[in-house]
Amino acid sequence: MAAGLEVYDPAGRLIVNMATVFSMHQGYFDTNAINGAAAMPPMPAGKSRFYYIVSLQDTNKWRGKKPGVTISGDTISWVYQHSTWFGQFSANCRIFYGYY
Repeated sequence: MAAGLEVYDPAGRLIVNMATVFSMHQGYFDTNAINGAAAMPPMPAGKSRFYYIVSLQDTNKWRGKKPGVTISGDTISWVYQHSTWFGQFSANCRIFYGYY
């Protein structure tokens, strides 16, 4: 018999137990539509980083571009790489990050 928290759905399938990995949101950075980098707080040993990007402005269909993101250790960096043809522009974005 299992010990600890177990959660089942209405069909009786186990959906959460103490061995399930959950993600932990740590914070976010606003890009202000310019290239940049920032330090993130350390994460527990054995965990992996994640991030996702949300535009904070209307991207005018395909013209507003999000940055490319890299993570090295506890540093996150973002760079905008696009042409200015046809009115393309760097969109102000929020980069959320954490670990799982």
